[in-house]
Amino acid sequence: MKLLTGVLLLAIFLPLGSNAQIFYSNGALISISAGALVHINGGAELAQTTTLTNQGSTTITKNSTFPDPGTFKIGNNASVSGDGFYLVEQDWVNNGIFNFGTSTVTLFGNTQQFITSTNGVSTVFNNLILTGAGVGTDRKKTLQGVNASTGASGVLQLNDRELETQTNTFFVLNPAVAAITYSNVFGSEGFVSSLEPGTLSRITNFASTYLFPTGSSAGTLRFRPVELTPQTNLGAEYTVRFNNYDSNTDAFDRAENDGNMCALNPAYYHSIERLIGSAPTDIRLFYVIADDGDWTGMAHWRTASSDWNDMVANTSAINGGFTTRTKAAWNFTNPGFPYILSTARPGSPALNCPAVCENSFNNVFSVNGGSGNFQWTFPSNGTITSGQGTSSVFVDWTTGSGEISVVDLGSNGCSSQPGTCTPAINPSPAAQFTYTEEGTNYSFTDETSGAITSWNWSFGDGQGSTNQNPVHTYEDNGDSYLVILQVTAANGCMGSLTQIIEIFQDITVPNIITPNNDGTNDFFLIKTAGIKSYDLVIVNRWGNTVFVSSDPTIMWDGKSDGKPVDEGVYFYKLKASSASKEYNYQGNVTVIRN
Repeated sequence: MKLLTGVLLLAIFLPLGSNAQIFYSNGALISISAGALVHINGGAELAQTTTLTNQGSTTITKNSTFPDPGTFKIGNNASVSGDGFYLVEQDWVNNGIFNFGTSTVTLFGNTQQFITSTNGVSTVFNNLILTGAGVGTDRKKTLQGVNASTGASGVLQLNDRELETQTNTFFVLNPAVAAITYSNVFGSEGFVSSLEPGTLSRITNFASTYLFPTGSSAGTLRFRPVELTPQTNLGAEYTVRFNNYDSNTDAFDRAENDGNMCALNPAYYHSIERLIGSAPTDIRLFYVIADDGDWTGMAHWRTASSDWNDMVANTSAINGGFTTRTKAAWNFTNPGFPYILSTARPGSPALNCPAVCENSFNNVFSVNGGSGNFQWTFPSNGTITSGQGTSSVFVDWTTGSGEISVVDLGSNGCSSQPGTCTPAINPSPAAQFTYTEEGTNYSFTDETSGAITSWNWSFGDGQGSTNQNPVHTYEDNGDSYLVILQVTAANGCMGSLTQIIEIFQDITVPNIITPNNDGTNDFFLIKTAGIKSYDLVIVNRWGNTVFVSSDPTIMWDGKSDGKPVDEGVYFYKLKASSASKEYNYQGNVTVIRN
């Protein structure tokens, strides 16, 4: 052990320096000149009123069997100053005064190192460099019970180490954008981890992007930085903490949101605050799709309403192995420090909502864009005939109005808020018509009230007309026809009326003929109208057949086998049918020649 008591040591050390297992000063004045190298293979403790001025380089290693090897301790009444270098393999314990100047402190140990104090002194470093080869817990450089800082012109150099603040805060007081550096090899980054209420704090005064390289080795190892870009050069202070667990653990319930999101990241969230300043600020969150899932939005917790709120209109980009989401010009106007990745609901579909005619068919309702996967809901007076699940549906509508809604179900099961509309319902004309007949000629008259702009007639025999009051001749007398009038009103609505038209049908049978060739009543002619089938048999009084016909146009001339029959009474049987009726006639006819 080297013990210095009440000694002024003006040290101009040789390159190999001074070697000892424990360097202990009990009130000495120690000066290490520029260019001098001091190497202590053990610990260094500056006790009592020791004053150390270091303009050279002091290295403290763990090569000792004494207590606290590799630790640099500044006692309660000791002070350290100078612009030199401090290379410490174990802990930094500051209970006194450290005037950092332009000095650089490097914590290079391969085991966990602590920055601490037994009386609450917070060290302000100029430059702080973290190096080493330890893994897991031995990768950490940990603030234990105290805050710490780098100075107004200093740099925090993380390399690939974890600066663990625990519940404390590390302040970067240099407003330069490059005041924090780290190894950005994907998967091996250096980062700052914190537990509530600990944070990483940065001072800013440029309208530039400031990186907060936050992460955590608690549970799943994650490096998930944040970038903040103030929009002005005004001074500001921001703090960031990465919370490597479900926000529900901290009572920021993911089920409580404003309804504009259908999923929030269950793995982690960030705490971001602007403590000083008023400039709108871009907030960029980083994530890894393969590990964290894909997210379409960002949300923040509103303390006043105790729920997550969608940060509308954020953008996505690729940054190395990360995907980012950025909310531009955020004003921090709704207090609440938690921020989280989210899946935003698709925007409410914008409906094309046409005016609908009452008692109409195949009305088309549609939306533009979206996922193509939609759920439609109609009131009871609207019936979807086809298209459910797509961007357009065909609907039959009766009477009365009602609200229509449609939800975009999304391609990933995240449904939108409903889009709604209430269509205007226009009255449909009540079609009316009458007709008059003259034989097989029918005159139709439209009697529909209102402003009618077009007419469409179907006469039931394959023929039609677009005249308002058409005349139609039926070729098949004695049949029935379905006549339809469809009218279109000035509002575009249509109405129709259907009537069955029975064309005249009848059978008239004479009871006497005088076949004497005088041109009057010479033939037995059965008059028919609308007859489809016909079967006539005439017999004499002995039952002998004298005439047979299946054609109502063939008349009996009073002969049988070409010879005139005797005068007298003859008997007939007639079976016939029309489209709607069967006929069975029997009777007699008298033949008179003179």
